Amino acid sequence: MQKYYLHNGTENAGPFDLDELKAKGIIKSTQVWCEGMEDWKEAGTVDELKNILTVVPPPITKKAEPKPVAPIVKKKTNWRWFILKVLVTTVLVLVVFAALGEYSNSQNGPSTYEEQVMTVAEMEANDPLTYLETDGQYRENFLGDRLKIKGFIKNKATVTTYKDVTVEVVFYSKTGSEINTEQYTIYEFYPPSAQKEFELKVTNYGNVAKIGWRIAGALTK
Repeated sequence: MQKYYLHNGTENAGPFDLDELKAKGIIKSTQVWCEGMEDWKEAGTVDELKNILTVVPPPITKKAEPKPVAPIVKKKTNWRWFILKVLVTTVLVLVVFAALGEYSNSQNGPSTYEEQVMTVAEMEANDPLTYLETDGQYRENFLGDRLKIKGFIKNKATVTTYKDVTVEVVFYSKTGSEINTEQYTIYEFYPPSAQKEFELKVTNYGNVAKIGWRIAGALTK
């Protein structure tokens, strides 16, 4: 009969026959060895020892009792207060958007084509000297007492038509000082971007070295 040694984790004991092993109450995980084995084995893996193993019942697992859950208390909704908050929020949002729209309009100026045209027309009508320009040539008669101006007037405005343009003739001395001025009205219409010629005959003054002319005013159509 084969005899086995036991190993308790620190030292060996034996050899023991089957009756002695049964008396010791070996279990499946007990380490055993006998002659012919290459290494220690668990008793449960040796066929000869399976019938003498002591059956160890599994430990009792205590089920964890569920923890009591606190009930969820739902608060009663105050509908009047909720509706009031929604209305106040809506009004505030509308006020903010309205203010932003007014600010944007004030920054960007007129947004429609009609408003832009009105603004430009008012600006051009109030300042004809900026949008009307004149130039040309002049010559004296044989006696030097008369001057003939052959010039043109150009309207640089974009939407405004001018009429009855006042041309101011300036008489200069040889030192460049103004000796005298005379104004003449050219009764003509000047649409936007138009250029028209005119002629003037003026009386010359003594000691006049040269003359010039400029726009002194105009009416709008």
